[in-house]
Amino acid sequence: MTARHLPEDEPFFAQWERRGKMSRTLHSSVALASALSLSPPPSMAVVGSKGKGTAVAAASMALTAAGLTTVAITSPAFRSNRERIRVDGAELSHDEYVRLSAHLSELLPLLPPDHYLSPSGAYTIMGAWWAEQIGSDVLIVEEGMGGVTDEVSLFAHSALAITPIFIEHAGIIGDDLTSIAENLIGAGSSSVRIVGSAEQELHAHHLVHSTAETWGAEIVPVTPLPHINPLIGENMGVGAAVGTAMAGLLGHRPRDFRVPNLPGRSSIHTGPAGRWFVDAAISPAGVAAALEASPLPAPTIVASWPESKDRDGCSALVPNAIHVCVPGLPYPAGLPTLQDVSAGLEGDVLALGTMSFIAEVLDHLKVPTDLW
Repeated sequence: MTARHLPEDEPFFAQWERRGKMSRTLHSSVALASALSLSPPPSMAVVGSKGKGTAVAAASMALTAAGLTTVAITSPAFRSNRERIRVDGAELSHDEYVRLSAHLSELLPLLPPDHYLSPSGAYTIMGAWWAEQIGSDVLIVEEGMGGVTDEVSLFAHSALAITPIFIEHAGIIGDDLTSIAENLIGAGSSSVRIVGSAEQELHAHHLVHSTAETWGAEIVPVTPLPHINPLIGENMGVGAAVGTAMAGLLGHRPRDFRVPNLPGRSSIHTGPAGRWFVDAAISPAGVAAALEASPLPAPTIVASWPESKDRDGCSALVPNAIHVCVPGLPYPAGLPTLQDVSAGLEGDVLALGTMSFIAEVLDHLKVPTDLW
């Protein structure tokens, strides 16, 4: 929610804001797709519990390098909601986004009144429509929350990229690791021809392979790419492998992979009074990897994990961290915001937390995020 502050954002959030106690469903997204007579280009789904945005960016770079016009839909945004829909790695222009927003606004009254259109659903369906409008060759869809339960499942994907799966959104997309994995992998269907996965827990590993076999899909080998943070390198490898394989499936010769520019994924920036190492780590494993990757010898650590994440597990690894909240998300009462503490931060800083928090950090540091 950090990025939403412009009038043209409103149609994407309008129904979500009046949802009341309505449960999230796909009814409104299906109705929107029908109203648009949606017929998107060949598509790839990216699912998982962490690293999806990294995999999407890498897949986009691989497909673009092969000469394919590529539209990627991601969530959440950093500094602008225009970043949620990218063409060949670049966010939509302001005029393009206004056109998209205006068309969605015209269609909202046609949607069922007893359901609501979630923001991620709105961006997914309108992003797919935009891909169709500009004649793109391929569409990449990142799941917003779940596979079967998310708009990502509404497409007949040709490829499925799977980043590491762990227990997240428990009780929403599944009650345990097995049900969460089944939900996420269920974003695909018999249309899938290519599957690529990061290393998984044993049951999820077997589920990936058995599902691919049922679909008759090829499992492509994944090689992690060199990166200061091995977890990020692994997710880049997933995206690059599946993107390269999909380019071949579409009859295009793969070319040299260009590493995307990804602020917020173990990236280093110049701050007001020192260097900042910024990482969207939301699990104990992610926090440990970020701490290992950071070149800063003795930074002040600023962390932000809402109660929907493994807050205790992450916090145990950084006992001296300054904890801050992001407005609108569930945090313990009384935590300051980044704005509250930023004036007192001197020297090097290590920032860890959710994408929403990292968006605030990058905004504070004035880091451009419009181009991968």
